[in-house]
Amino acid sequence: MLFGLHTKQFWASLGGTCLLLFTFSLAAVGAQEKTIDDYINEASPYLHHSCESAWAASKENGEEYIAIINRFVAIAFINHDFDIKQIDEAPAADQEELRVIFYNAVGKRCEEDPQKLLAGVVERSLVYAFDEMEGKTK
Repeated sequence: MLFGLHTKQFWASLGGTCLLLFTFSLAAVGAQEKTIDDYINEASPYLHHSCESAWAASKENGEEYIAIINRFVAIAFINHDFDIKQIDEAPAADQEELRVIFYNAVGKRCEEDPQKLLAGVVERSLVYAFDEMEGKTK
């Protein structure tokens, strides 16, 4: 089971995978010719999942769990009108720091309450990560 004692181990072991997949999700949101409806359709089968049930739906596969999270990242980018080009042009160290802050926030929120809806956790965590980075660049 992901939650409880295994949560910290899970997030630590997937750190590199998370960073890599988040990079791909950013590129996908910015580069592909998908419509908003395409992104919504990809995320909609998972909207009802909590942190814990998404883990079960992924068959406890870390890469699939992160793929579910990244479906919500695309929606959060659309909802908040984040500028993908600005992120792509940011220094690599800033991009990495954003990813670390984001995935740490997701992990913390899911660990605190595994029954929270994952889509909400992802959205709040992404906004939090951007707010944290904005505070560091002012």
